[in-house]
Amino acid sequence: MEGLKKWNKRLEKIWLVIAIISTATAIFFYITDEFNDDLVYFLLALMAWGIYLVRRGLAKRLNKN
Repeated sequence: MEGLKKWNKRLEKIWLVIAIISTATAIFFYITDEFNDDLVYFLLALMAWGIYLVRRGLAKRLNKN
């Protein structure tokens, strides 16, 4: 069970990094493309944040039990 908690913590951090990088990239492309419709990048960033938050919630639930 401890091994699972360690992997959850690692993957949580990895998804946080992915979410931050994807958000920064989406903002960068949005600005450099002169504010055109580049909403796909923001959708990918939103999905990364969603995965991070789900993993975080599951880790908290796992730590309670």
